[in-house]
Amino acid sequence: MFKKISLLSCATATLLASNGTNLIGTSTVSRAMGGTGVAFYSHATEALHKNVSLMGDIEKDEFQIDMTYFRADITSSVQDDNPLNFGPSNGAAISATSQNMPTTNFIPSMAYATRINDNTVFGVAMIGAAGMATQYEGEYAQRQLNSSMMLMKIIPGISYRQGNTTFGIAPVLGLGSMRLNYDEAYLDENGDYYGDGKKPQSQREGLFGTDAGGESLVPAFGWTAGIDIKVTPKLRIGANYNSSLKYTYKDVANFSQFGANGMVYMADEYMHSVTGSGLTNSNTGQELADQLIGVGLNPTLANAIGSLSSSIGGSDTVFEALEASNPNNLDDLTLEQPWELAFGLAYDISDKATVTADYRYIAWGLAEGYSYFGWENQHVFALGAEYKADGYALRFGYNYAESPIKQVAGETGSFLTNVQDHYVFDQALSMLNMVGFPAITTTHFTAGFGYEISENMDLDMAVMYAPESTHERSGSLLPLDADTTGLPADFTFFDYEYITKMQQFSLSAGLNYRF
Repeated sequence: MFKKISLLSCATATLLASNGTNLIGTSTVSRAMGGTGVAFYSHATEALHKNVSLMGDIEKDEFQIDMTYFRADITSSVQDDNPLNFGPSNGAAISATSQNMPTTNFIPSMAYATRINDNTVFGVAMIGAAGMATQYEGEYAQRQLNSSMMLMKIIPGISYRQGNTTFGIAPVLGLGSMRLNYDEAYLDENGDYYGDGKKPQSQREGLFGTDAGGESLVPAFGWTAGIDIKVTPKLRIGANYNSSLKYTYKDVANFSQFGANGMVYMADEYMHSVTGSGLTNSNTGQELADQLIGVGLNPTLANAIGSLSSSIGGSDTVFEALEASNPNNLDDLTLEQPWELAFGLAYDISDKATVTADYRYIAWGLAEGYSYFGWENQHVFALGAEYKADGYALRFGYNYAESPIKQVAGETGSFLTNVQDHYVFDQALSMLNMVGFPAITTTHFTAGFGYEISENMDLDMAVMYAPESTHERSGSLLPLDADTTGLPADFTFFDYEYITKMQQFSLSAGLNYRF
């Protein structure tokens, strides 16, 4: 039963890259109003997530449950002109559409809140809060990349009201699961030259044997605190802080394959394709280059590959590099969900109409893990409106934030980034960002309605549409100091380009019961 509840609560969409990896909102009302909710109370779920102090608004005990259907349509184009690349993306851009994963298309949340006394309210929420995923099974240009990250939060909080000001605070238990399954090998459909009988990375199962998340569920601990002030009978302002949540995911990927060791791995594949056996009698980068020249590879290209491979260090042999890049040697990854600071206001235009506005700062660029991948801090702007009359409510909203992943042209892909003691080519980071975790959505339009079923029960519905966003990263793996003597002026070997397009749609329903 615990496994089923955990999987349901952690379930995230095919790709929840709305504000980075975060949903714009968790409750149905917030999702109808552009993700606002820092100074506007709708239900306990969103209060515990956006500003815990807002729980002070409940009049009776509340139980709420929401369910969101989320779909992201993602297409990635890959071109990689590395001469060792025997895949279809060498010399031509190959597009593929990420396959839908039905297990991860539904996102639940639920909450309960009760008034302890006139000033104090206690509540607890279980929220499917964030995540992302792509799946390119059978798409060798995309390296059959199969990524999934899903996050949930359990938040028990308390609010205290004094006059027109309410304070709230809550500890946060985060539960997360992640995988980054990537097949370096092109030539072997099983993605494995090592004969150990293990599945290739792209075929690894997720949490509890599903296609969601990684092989295990890991905890993280944090806190959230907020304040709201009723400035006038019509105007309300609020502020909230969410601490970071640091997860260490188990057996995420072999990060050695994304650096110089991976280049040796590709050279070994190349030798397999030409001679039927891998690299032999090669210890240094220069010896590797000489062997590639011996089987007919352009000397300039071979020497460039030898130079790239030498960055593993003079004492490392080719054999050691191949062992290090074995896809089954999996590494853990610490990935910190960043701290956030948010401000909001809500203004009653009339007894029936309210407008809301939120600003949120998300510190991706300061978070361990995301900073290695080059993510930048994000500014989120959200607007919402609600009109209520005769037991009905109409709601509209808008949400905008620049992608935390910047677009890049002319990147030097051979530069190395230290990802938790693994030196990874910047080209590999671009590929993982664009194909594995393309958090590129910027604009969201939302709408919804509410219906008062009875004095104690409300039904809410919401729809969200994010129009197609396009993101591109391109460059060359050729080192800046590489000797290109004898190569034509329009030389393009080692060039690469990743282009990703994505649009999103979601439909939410929520039921709130007061007793």
